[in-house]
Amino acid sequence: MSGGFCDLSYQVEYIGVENPAALKTIKATTHLSTLKKTAPESISALRYRAESDVEDIIKILHSYGYYEARVEIKIEDTVSEAVVLVYVRSGPAYTVSSFDVSLFECTKDHCVECPELSNAELGVQIGQPISAENILNAEVKALQTLSLCGYPLAFIADSSVVADGDTKTVAVHLDIDAGPKTRFGPLNVQGNAHVKRLYVEQKLEWKEDDVYSSDKVEETQRALMDSGLFSSVAISHSDIPSPDGKLPMNIEISESKHRSIYGGVSYQTYYGPGVTAGWEHRNIRGMGQRLSLRGDLTKRSHSGVATYLIPNFCKIGQDYVWEAEALYLNIFPYSERSYSLTNRFEKRFSKKMRIAFGVEGEKLFVHSSVLDGDYWLVEFPLFLAYNGSNSLLNPTKGFNFEYKATPTASVGWRKRGYTMNQFALGHYLPLIASHYLVLAQQISGGFFFSGDVDTIPVPKRFFGGSEEELRGYTYYSVSPLNKHNKPIGGISALYYTFEARVRFTKTVGVVPFFDMGNVSDSKFLTVQGKWRKSVGFGIRYFSFVGPFRLDIGFPLDPRKGIDKKYRVLISIGQTF
Repeated sequence: MSGGFCDLSYQVEYIGVENPAALKTIKATTHLSTLKKTAPESISALRYRAESDVEDIIKILHSYGYYEARVEIKIEDTVSEAVVLVYVRSGPAYTVSSFDVSLFECTKDHCVECPELSNAELGVQIGQPISAENILNAEVKALQTLSLCGYPLAFIADSSVVADGDTKTVAVHLDIDAGPKTRFGPLNVQGNAHVKRLYVEQKLEWKEDDVYSSDKVEETQRALMDSGLFSSVAISHSDIPSPDGKLPMNIEISESKHRSIYGGVSYQTYYGPGVTAGWEHRNIRGMGQRLSLRGDLTKRSHSGVATYLIPNFCKIGQDYVWEAEALYLNIFPYSERSYSLTNRFEKRFSKKMRIAFGVEGEKLFVHSSVLDGDYWLVEFPLFLAYNGSNSLLNPTKGFNFEYKATPTASVGWRKRGYTMNQFALGHYLPLIASHYLVLAQQISGGFFFSGDVDTIPVPKRFFGGSEEELRGYTYYSVSPLNKHNKPIGGISALYYTFEARVRFTKTVGVVPFFDMGNVSDSKFLTVQGKWRKSVGFGIRYFSFVGPFRLDIGFPLDPRKGIDKKYRVLISIGQTF
């Protein structure tokens, strides 16, 4: 075929590009690939298109460290279609011989007060291949680091990349003008129609005159968004500091609707189908005070909860909560009906540590158990939690610890007292950098300070077989039994759970698990007695709200007439 013709189709082959990332960039940007559906009118037009890509291909290869790259074009004109052969001689990939950063504040005679930016901090490795992306990432990282310690106005004043053809290496040098060191200045809040300015100020992670830090800005933005009062939050600063070094700050917010009605459906193997409905007002008095009403209904339980929360009560980071609850529950060990009123304080000492304490009054009616009765209880719960992991719903590293002590006085006909102690320690160990393989372990349990087991109402005792431990056994059935195989409940319990959390993609993973536990009538934690064990397999679907969990557990020591061959559990979030 020697002449031209309309609607000329062609194929493109790139030969000699061994770097997959470079090949992907070439295919995504060159005219031969991006304009393929727009056919050239002739072979000459096709040759012009191909030759116009040569310079761009060489630039792309340079950006990946191939500074000696050469490109040749050959077109084979066949009867059916043309074939464009792009021959690439990449040459050696140049490596980094040095990567130096010079920091100065306004003038090169004024040193910058900020930790040294090492190559490791910038993600640069001497002796490794160089690329434009590496350099750009290092520049961004350097500016981010400076913004953490008072230099948000820093910019790259100059950069040089010098290639040495003899050693096949590259020397990179960055000159960074850090600008003046600044502090947080006066605050301007815009867009708040129903939320008071004071509420926004209470969410600030900084105080005026503090050294500027972009971390504090991001944490403030996150705290405001997590409040549920705003649909968007934008925090910015002036480009020109005041003469005393302060940067005026601006928070522009857009309020969301503060009242909502919600509903949902659920299904649990033991509880059966369920429905949930609720109403919430999140901005009472313009200060984020929250009133919520919620009702849950399943085959085995009915509950209604009213909660009133006052954030930052008396002190920043301290919440005051009133909560009233009515509950009906009918499960294997017992049936209960209860009405309770709780008054508590919740205090956050840091991002990782919080405590809660208060008083709760409860009227409890217990039936269909080994010890029926009516109780008036006054409880004084104390809760301590340390969250050292990297996520609430899907932790992949670190550890968590929780402890709860609940001194209780019975003011009815059984005028006795007891103290329940509960604890849980979870640890997460990633085995690969992507955190797609994590070993997760948890030790949990509890014990009572009490005279005897009859002092403690049956619903307050320990029963194994929940969604977190001994998942293969019938719900709340693992405990000492009476002669009719009715669970009595224990006054001490110790559980161990192991999970291998394997994630194949961004959305799908599997979790084989092993549980073991011992629920005893001993007053103290003990390893004596019968240890129940279960194994199982779980599937995880990682959605935007957290991992969706489906577990199937198998009891290794099934009890005749009590335990089934397997148990299915469905929930949101990892087990622990």
